Amino acid sequence: MGADKSMFKNILVPISSEFYSKDLLEKSVFLAEKFKSNLDLIYIIEEKTLSQTDRQTDAYRTHYEIEETKNLIIKKQKETADNIIFNDAKFYFKEKNIPFKEKIAEGEFSQVVKKETDKNKHDLILMAFAKECLLNYRLLDEVEIPVWVEGKGQGKSILAVCSNLAPNQKVPDISIELSKILDWKLKMLYVVDKEDCVEVDENCLRSDKKPERDLLFKGQIFVEDMKKKGIDVKLVKGNLENETTKAAQMIDPNLIVVGREQKKKGVFGIPVKNIRKKIVKKCDYSILFLH
Repeated sequence: MGADKSMFKNILVPISSEFYSKDLLEKSVFLAEKFKSNLDLIYIIEEKTLSQTDRQTDAYRTHYEIEETKNLIIKKQKETADNIIFNDAKFYFKEKNIPFKEKIAEGEFSQVVKKETDKNKHDLILMAFAKECLLNYRLLDEVEIPVWVEGKGQGKSILAVCSNLAPNQKVPDISIELSKILDWKLKMLYVVDKEDCVEVDENCLRSDKKPERDLLFKGQIFVEDMKKKGIDVKLVKGNLENETTKAAQMIDPNLIVVGREQKKKGVFGIPVKNIRKKIVKKCDYSILFLH
């Protein structure tokens, strides 16, 4: 049986007015060709940029003058979208006969993206990430479809990350399929996170605290099962984010696949929030987050 090339048929490519990378368009073309996808390109004029205008505007200016300034900014942003980004897209996409639609929206990045995915039947969000900008990237934890965050990495391999903090169901299956479709070598990592010693079941429910030896035993069973399938897999213990980063630096993968990790505790039991954003910040490689 061949690999299933229908997994990413409708891809949403959101581009913020805060950050634009041609690498994102190049990856859009690559994925669209591999999966025979349709692309929806949306340029988002950030409301935070417009809000800053209010704070920076002279307090003595009239409401009309402030609105005029905002409208001028919006006009310039739309010109940027039309004259630069959408023109780039036409160059990349039309050359390959890739069907795509383009759109301009105003609002907060994550909110606009969620609205688009709720309204349309997208099965992948392909986006860029900038560490130093106004965006908070809430969508990484809030959307219910896979999110591909484009980063560096020129290798021909996939690093699939499993752990005691996730169900570990979709990551192995989808990583194997992606490896076949993209013709990239698959390597797998199972992390026993020493900071958060629980098990997460298929419903993403966390257990009570478990002895580390039990988690290692469970991890070893997973590793042996994957090896029977011919997967190159390694078991480690440590911090999920750090071990993922260390493995990526050694392998230099083109893509890291991460599942629904439910990490709640860090060093000294300190609560952990936005685990996906932490992984992206620590690891500059492309990452596919599965729901």
